[in-house]
Amino acid sequence: MPLYTKISSPHFEIALWRIEEELSFFEQKFNAQPDIKNEARRLQWYASRHLVTEMLGSSPTVIKNAAGKPLLKNSSHHISLSHTIQFAAAMVSEHLAVGIDLESVNPKVERIAHKFLREDEISSIEPDEKIGKLILYWSAKEALYKLHGKEGIEFTTQLLIEPFELKPSGVLNAEIAGIEEPLKGLKINYEFFEGHVLTYVVAG
Repeated sequence: MPLYTKISSPHFEIALWRIEEELSFFEQKFNAQPDIKNEARRLQWYASRHLVTEMLGSSPTVIKNAAGKPLLKNSSHHISLSHTIQFAAAMVSEHLAVGIDLESVNPKVERIAHKFLREDEISSIEPDEKIGKLILYWSAKEALYKLHGKEGIEFTTQLLIEPFELKPSGVLNAEIAGIEEPLKGLKINYEFFEGHVLTYVVAG
């Protein structure tokens, strides 16, 4: 798995890998067998977990809570995972909750825009920026959802992102509203690369 990029800070570490291995490469390394019939998705599942092993220098067991948030068994580290056909991404923090998302830029995002944006937000997007902004909104809200890591969040009304100017990379201002302790002043970093967008956020 060739390293594509690595981002480090005092509070977290991110690694992004290009997936080039065959499924058999990973199957011999894991005792766990995911209940995923699609081979491409099985490969992505293995690749993201292998990446966590590479980052931590050990072989932790990744489990999930009721909302699907990945957790490390018998570890206090926080993790977040994402993957596409081409890349696997992982974010790890020793003390803070994190959320990472990776999406391929696909025009099909228009079909589901109403599930994560209000109509006035959708209509305010300029036609020549529509796909880029929609995929960024979607990925950013996925990162927020993963950060929160609990069920019952409504993407349109609770995962809020301030209007922004579309750039190749930047920072979005966001908050998670309507929960017991709202998370305000969140900063979502993003970057477009090779037909993808990467977004990530850390609590605190």
